[in-house]
Amino acid sequence: MDKLQSAEYILTTTRAVRKRLDLNKPVARDVIEQCLEIALQAPNGSNMNTWKWIIVDDRDKIRKIAKIYDQAMNDYITILGDATGDNYMGSHIPGAENISESVDYLRKHLAEVPAIAFPLLAGRLEGASVFYQASLWGSILQSVWSFFLALRTKGMGSAWTTAHLFREQEIADLLDIPANYTQVGLFPIAYTLGTEFKKGWRSPVEDVLSWNTFKQ
Repeated sequence: MDKLQSAEYILTTTRAVRKRLDLNKPVARDVIEQCLEIALQAPNGSNMNTWKWIIVDDRDKIRKIAKIYDQAMNDYITILGDATGDNYMGSHIPGAENISESVDYLRKHLAEVPAIAFPLLAGRLEGASVFYQASLWGSILQSVWSFFLALRTKGMGSAWTTAHLFREQEIADLLDIPANYTQVGLFPIAYTLGTEFKKGWRSPVEDVLSWNTFKQ
């Protein structure tokens, strides 16, 4: 069996891809649509299919999105204040320095990606109950991750980004997104430079699992 058809391999080696996105190889719309068709098989609340997806492959719009993303990253850095570098809460994670470098790379090259996906959920979460929030997110996140996995089977990759949401309205205005929809994230789409990826560092199961009651 080809590795890219092995479920366990795909599930354990699908990484957030930034520096290994192929910025020069075009991605055909029909391949993206095939991946989305797979993603839409994910479970969603009452099978209502209230999700919407916008795929942007217009070069001018991608450049505008990249500019908004860059400005939103500045917003995020301003909010962090002194909580950067060694003071960042994730600085102790193995490979943290590589993550920072990778994030900066995508910021500089987002305008060059072949396409960008914007999944949307119907409804807004401001002031919503925990039940309503969970129900809405639980009706889209499975599909988004299935989309990532489907991309992987086609030799493509993406990265889960949310920084642009500091300027959500600017993206909504650019893409004509109605006020009653929530943007889930911004996901670059590209073939990857090579298809071999390894497992990433994660906390061991015994550190995160408890049975029958919460364990600190």
